[in-house]
Amino acid sequence: MTTSHLQEIPGATYTTFKQLFGESRSFEVPDFQRAYDWGEDQLKDLFRDIERLDRLVATGRNVSHFCGTIICTPLQQPQSVKYAVVDGQQRLTTLALLHAKLSSKIGVRTFLCPEGALLFTPQKGDANVFTSLMQGDTPGKTSTLAQEKYLKAADEIKKWVGDDIDRVTQILEHIEHRLHFIFFVLHDDLEVAKVFETINNRGKPLSQMDLVKNHLIYLASAKGWKLPDVNEVWRRINHLSASTQFVDGDVDTVLRAVVTAQFKPGRRKGGESDYAVVLRNLGVDTADYETFKTFLWFLESSFRTHAEMRLANNSDPKTPVTRALTFLNHHDVVSGVLPLIFARQFRREDKDASTQKAQVLESIEIANFRLYGLPGASARSDSHNVTLHRLAHDYFCGSKSDDDVVADLKALVTKAQKDGIAEIVKHLTLDDGENYDYYSWPWLRYFLARFEEHLLDSQSFDFSRLRLRVGQGMRTNDPLTIEHIWPQNADKKMVAENKDGQQIRRLGNLMLLPHRLNVQLGNGDLEIKERQSAAAKVSLLQQNKHAKEAARKAKEFCVHLSSRKDEKFGDKKRRFNTPTLEANWDIVRVRTLCDLREEQMIRFALEAWRIPGEAGSGHAFEGMFSLPFEGEAFQVDKEHVSIKARENYVLSIKGAKAVNKKSAAARLEARQEILCLAMEPVYWD
Repeated sequence: MTTSHLQEIPGATYTTFKQLFGESRSFEVPDFQRAYDWGEDQLKDLFRDIERLDRLVATGRNVSHFCGTIICTPLQQPQSVKYAVVDGQQRLTTLALLHAKLSSKIGVRTFLCPEGALLFTPQKGDANVFTSLMQGDTPGKTSTLAQEKYLKAADEIKKWVGDDIDRVTQILEHIEHRLHFIFFVLHDDLEVAKVFETINNRGKPLSQMDLVKNHLIYLASAKGWKLPDVNEVWRRINHLSASTQFVDGDVDTVLRAVVTAQFKPGRRKGGESDYAVVLRNLGVDTADYETFKTFLWFLESSFRTHAEMRLANNSDPKTPVTRALTFLNHHDVVSGVLPLIFARQFRREDKDASTQKAQVLESIEIANFRLYGLPGASARSDSHNVTLHRLAHDYFCGSKSDDDVVADLKALVTKAQKDGIAEIVKHLTLDDGENYDYYSWPWLRYFLARFEEHLLDSQSFDFSRLRLRVGQGMRTNDPLTIEHIWPQNADKKMVAENKDGQQIRRLGNLMLLPHRLNVQLGNGDLEIKERQSAAAKVSLLQQNKHAKEAARKAKEFCVHLSSRKDEKFGDKKRRFNTPTLEANWDIVRVRTLCDLREEQMIRFALEAWRIPGEAGSGHAFEGMFSLPFEGEAFQVDKEHVSIKARENYVLSIKGAKAVNKKSAAARLEARQEILCLAMEPVYWD
């Protein structure tokens, strides 16, 4: 910082790290400040700075290292001089942990831990873990991301400090006396705002939330607005973020959605930040109190909604709001609809969220899946964001009702997907020649979880199992993994070599499976897996049981085709010889297995993701048939384009019957009769 900057800001003192805590001074980080978030990169930068300083001192030079500014406001404390840290808490926290470790290495107690109290303390919610580390104790279980960051920082510090006592003593000397700071004591919010602005102007990176908070503090002080208290709102927001363990980016995501819904729908100019939008709409000369108050309440409400959504795992239909939030929580992408979700919850906060209807949230979930979830449905991840954000703004401002929002979402989806049935079917199936692999579908776990819930009698599924990962031993539920029914690396290679492994890549070949069972299953064929599953003492999912039944029926159909007694599937002749059976058996069986499972899945999807009131375009979904529609159905090794359709699904026009003997629809109908599967076509009135 230059001398000119020091002249702009009164109350500046140049001090060492140890002098900072002299004269009975102590510091605490207010709850409204950002939690500790230094990672490996920041720690390495600090270590390099200290190592560079150490090398210079070793040459005999009397040098120091400038560590930046510490900005504080005084706290009223009897018989002590205590300060709230406004800026610099990340550096102070790290240096405190480092000083404690270095002190313990030479057998002394850090001066930051006198008897009875610490001279530096973080937010109250994280103080227990920090205090344990400062005192050399083993911390208990962590409950926030900041506490986890403390532990990781302590580990990195331990590795860097090492065991060379001479080096430790020298580094401790450097930290106490050669690390210098500019210490500012500011006495009102206007001064705090000015310092923040000065720091930002000289290039120090501040988050969008930091900038917005600082401006709101300045605005409230300049206008004399006491309520809502900006610092108190930020304290509650930080508590929500810590207790929900927001990951990097969540805070800025929430802020952007709030700014979008209240102030700025539509496309932004290049580089236009959330802070810039807030500054334009809540400028000191133009802001009105109602807009200021609404923005603060909406921001806090949105963080609360985001936390509730992050924790939502209950799909009980008796609590429709929680159910809808649970579904949205497990969507792979929600950025396009997040402003709409926040606007809906803000408008409904005066009502009982546990019992109210969730018509808008349910429509949001359907629209988000249809527009962004279906593989290949949107060319870009933000294809419909402008329309959705304008709708969120209108809804937030009260110019759109619940019914209007549902109707607009329906219009958006049906405009993008004019034939809803055909679109859902096409996006969930593989045509011949397509190289997509549903195993890589980002929404796969969510889709299979919803399918599992559909198969359950109770219509409720524990979605928290989707969040579990291997190694989380404290959890009681078995984490769920994705399993290929026919293995990717099966001992038999015919299926993998047929059409570039198309059957392995199909949606029907994939299912959720408890991890303990997954690790026990190898690369054997369906019979081997079936025996291993039966022997395992693991509770199967419904889709595992249904897959087992589909495998049984697929085998039954293979037996029927290979007998060559049914003219609906080829000429009546003697049973195929052994080479023909070996060349086709596994392929036909796996194709049929995938057909049967995809029929179930697509029928479910057509029910689950139909926008309320959405009409069809005359198409009906009949089923899946991926074998030749003419000639010998069993001899897939000899199929060609004249006897095998490119698409593996069967759509018909509502009311029309398959009259052509040589058609996929006719053979599909015959297969259903053989397997005693009575399924009506699915169409939307």
